[in-house]
Parts: sequence; structure tokens; C-alpha cells
Amino acid sequence: MDCTLEHYLIEGYLDGELGFERTLEVEAHLASCASCAEEVQSWRSVREALQKPRLYYRATPRLEKKIREGLPQPAREVAPWFSRWLWAGGGAALATAALLAVFFVSRPPTASSDQELVTSHVRSLMSNHLMDVVSTDQHTVKPWFDGKIDFAPPVRDLAEQGYPLAGGRLDYIGGRTVAALVYHRALHPINLYVWPAASGSEEAWRAETIRGYNVVSGRKNGFEFRGVSDLNAEELRDFMQRVTQ
Repeated sequence: MDCTLEHYLIEGYLDGELGFERTLEVEAHLASCASCAEEVQSWRSVREALQKPRLYYRATPRLEKKIREGLPQPAREVAPWFSRWLWAGGGAALATAALLAVFFVSRPPTASSDQELVTSHVRSLMSNHLMDVVSTDQHTVKPWFDGKIDFAPPVRDLAEQGYPLAGGRLDYIGGRTVAALVYHRALHPINLYVWPAASGSEEAWRAETIRGYNVVSGRKNGFEFRGVSDLNAEELRDFMQRVTQ
């Protein structure tokens, strides 16, 4: 890809609308094209500026009442503390806040760590933060984490086994920073989350399905491993066994 990059790809990248392969393509281009990288950063700055608190105003009682009457019943019953926060946003933020209210009312009071992992996986695919380092070379990805986290994650390239490495990033799960290694199987992205295990004992692989995504978890070689993907559970388990050998 050169600087004839179609502009719609940059727009889709910023909006998190590109598929896995296209996202990799654009991120690889941005790493080598200063002009496009500058444009992306410029648009990000504009978006950040538009989120400044001074651009929003507190809803008037009349407007608040009107919008409340149009909300579905679950959102009307939102907890008082959240209700105060919601209406303090006011103005153009109210529509988004209303949707968030429904989400918080309908979700469980607390999310398990595996649910948090699935949320992180989906967020990485929808946003433009799938990877901080883009490389198929394990000797490039592994050193990238040096100095950024307090452990060295094991990184393997399984291209010959059908699970090529694509890159990695930092993520925040369960109250700590973890390494997220990105692999793929055909068009199926795999997020492999790694962090030091609290216990030295190994734990057999276990699989579960959360919101349509498969999660395979286990403890091996002093690390906790969590693989998350829309890949079928059998292949995801196979990947986890290979990547931790």
C-alpha cells in the first residue's frame, strides 16, 4: 500500500469499522507513511477536542423531564447516583447517556474476569487499538514489551501451524496491566492475554462461551493464559496448547 491509500480506509479505521485484515493493512501503512499518520493523529485531536466538557451543558428540568418520559422503563429506574451523573452531562451527550443507562441496568452488578476479557477483545476489534506493535516476527514483538510491563511474556510464531503472529499491545484486565498478543486463524483474530500467575501450580485448559465468543483459559509455565476469539472452541484450544508448549 502506498500514499494512494483510499481515504475511506482512514475514515473506517478512525471509526473502528474495518475488519481485522483491513485494520492490519492500514496500521502497517501508518507505520511507514508520515503523511497518513499525521492525518490520523490530526483527526484524533479533533475528536478529543469535541469531547471537552465545555462543549456540553446541563439539561434544563423541562428537557430532562421530556427525555425521561421517552425512555424505556428500565432506564427510568436507573440508580439515583447514576441518574445524577447522567443528567449532569446534559445537552448532546444525553442520547448516549440514555443508552449507557439501559446497559448498566441490564448488565450484572459485577463482571467476571472472563467477561472483562471478552469486552476487551470486542473493544480491540471495534476501535483502532488492535495492536501497539505490528509484526509477524516474535523477535520484534517480545522485546517491544521490555520496560512497559514487569514481566516478559512468552511469544511464539505459529505461522507453520496455521496461527500466524500479527503483533501485540498492552491492555488492562482485572486491575493490572497485561500483555495481549494478537494472532489469527484465517480471518478469525485471536487475542491471547498473558500475565504472571499468582500460583506456581499448573491448571488444565477450560473453555466457555461468553456473548458468542469462545474463551479458553489455563495456567502454565508460571503464567496465566486467556485466549479469546470467535474461532470454534476446538481450534482455539488447539491454539492454546501449541502457543504454550
